[in-house]
Amino acid sequence: MTGQCFCGSVAFEFDGPTTDIEICHCSRCQRATGSPFAAEFRVRAEKFRWLRGAELISFFDAPILREPPAYRRSFCKKCGSPVPAVFARNPVVAIPTGLLDGDVPARAADHIWMAKKQNWLNLREIGTLPEYDGDPTPESSARLIEPLKLK
Repeated sequence: MTGQCFCGSVAFEFDGPTTDIEICHCSRCQRATGSPFAAEFRVRAEKFRWLRGAELISFFDAPILREPPAYRRSFCKKCGSPVPAVFARNPVVAIPTGLLDGDVPARAADHIWMAKKQNWLNLREIGTLPEYDGDPTPESSARLIEPLKLK
């Protein structure tokens, strides 16, 4: 499997197997991703390799709240996209699901930190929302903007 950052400057590959996907709703994951949750899976560190751009990776280690290791967010210096978090002497690498080229070789296994879940996110409702294979229809987009009463 391969993956890359948003601009393609940082790329990686790994061999399976992987863990299942963990969906984390903690406030740190929300702030780090700008989304209501982070979806990641893990692979064994010895099965992970950088293909290009390792010199373009920067990271931020947030203060430790409970126990090491720190909460690490790794990102591409060029585009700011998240990239896999690699720690020295850590046996696994955490890979954000959205970075993969192709299908993710895992399934969603659990939601964690649900006490921190965004109030507007109703997981039971997700399967009932309209779905589009591309951009929403113009009528649907207008419906979303109308409550703002833009002038």
